[in-house]
Amino acid sequence: MDIKLYKPGTLNEALVLASYEGSKIIAGGTDLIIQLRNQEEKPELLVDISGLSELREIKIEKDKISIGSAVTFTDIIENRYIKERLPFLVNMAMKMGAVQIQNRATIGGNICNAAPAADSIPLFMALGAECVIISQRGVRQAPLSSFINNKGKTELNEVEILKSINFNILRENEGCGFSKLGRRNALSISTISCAVKILLTENRIQDICIYTGSLGIKATKEEKTENYLKDAVFNEQNIEGAADVLSREVAERLESRASMPYKRVAVKAVFREACLTAAEKLILLY
Repeated sequence: MDIKLYKPGTLNEALVLASYEGSKIIAGGTDLIIQLRNQEEKPELLVDISGLSELREIKIEKDKISIGSAVTFTDIIENRYIKERLPFLVNMAMKMGAVQIQNRATIGGNICNAAPAADSIPLFMALGAECVIISQRGVRQAPLSSFINNKGKTELNEVEILKSINFNILRENEGCGFSKLGRRNALSISTISCAVKILLTENRIQDICIYTGSLGIKATKEEKTENYLKDAVFNEQNIEGAADVLSREVAERLESRASMPYKRVAVKAVFREACLTAAEKLILLY
């Protein structure tokens, strides 16, 4: 198939091209190129948005951060503010494949591909992130938790582009952690990932949000584990009890899968690491 490639000079031009039937947005292309080779996608027109400055920005406001959809994982790793204030984002980005992948893969592509093993999705969901979506008709926002519908499916329609992902900057007594398990560490697709955002008040867990990846058709909010830990003292005993709850949930969810015996045990270690990383600096406050 003869596929035409256009690299628009402006965001408005990209939106016009995206409205054409048979068009497909491309940025880093680390997922899409494979899909094209496997003939899973058969577009007539590729619209390359990787060079659009409006989509390459990382904006820090008073209480919110906005990450453009064409920001690469290397951009995350090298951003001074993120390195100093949001090290959990750097940790996630550094585990996103080899350096070559980090240099090309974009935040928007990782989200819009909606793979169950996508590294960024559980973390951004735990942060309560919202998607900013644009088209020729205007701008709309949607929580990331509802933006992803199923494996490989989002609510983005054919004429829309994901502009950015936004989330609130953590407060002083909030922490966030990310952990991933793969067959060859960072160079492999996640077999399990876990993101935890925690709010501690005098060493008591006032609020907690937990999302796992690669344990379902999309990132999963682990509500039973959250409920176990809410209002509990942050200590080894309670974290271990929560890990047992999560393990039972995984065993039930993956009951018929061959990977279940392995994952129900491995998820406990991944969860513990994410929890301890999230609370590492907070515990020192008390």
